[in-house]
Amino acid sequence: MSSTIDGNRESLMPALYEHLGIRFYYPENWSLVDEELEAWPRSVTVQSEETSFFSLHVYPAQQAMGEIIDTVIDTIREVYPELEILEAKEKVGDVPAQGVDICFFFLDLLVEAKIRAVQTPTFTLVWHYQAETREFEKMEPVFQAIATSLMQTQVAK
Repeated sequence: MSSTIDGNRESLMPALYEHLGIRFYYPENWSLVDEELEAWPRSVTVQSEETSFFSLHVYPAQQAMGEIIDTVIDTIREVYPELEILEAKEKVGDVPAQGVDICFFFLDLLVEAKIRAVQTPTFTLVWHYQAETREFEKMEPVFQAIATSLMQTQVAK
């Protein structure tokens, strides 16, 4: 898969993450910065060279998505008490996802974040991605491509 970002042809998804019973593609110039393979929820975070990151949390199947989303919001609110939150629903690939869109200030920067959750036959998946607003606009197609690659491997099971 390739795309043009800022006029430069760049391969977006050559790196593959394959653990936890899930797999997804992410940009090879991003770093794997956090991974929890033992305790529930299982989790992994990949981060760009700038402010962007994509964090996936893997729960056992049939966990209540709304409660998990609320827990993620509460965790963010502990650090950034003034959040603007909008409920959101979208399709990721062909899979319906529910979640929230969030905005908050960090120092003098506006940060945008999205939290999405889906139920699959084997897991409840919740992902959170965010970046500073100007970077977010550029990186959202990359975030969506990561999530879509995740859904393609989960639905195929």
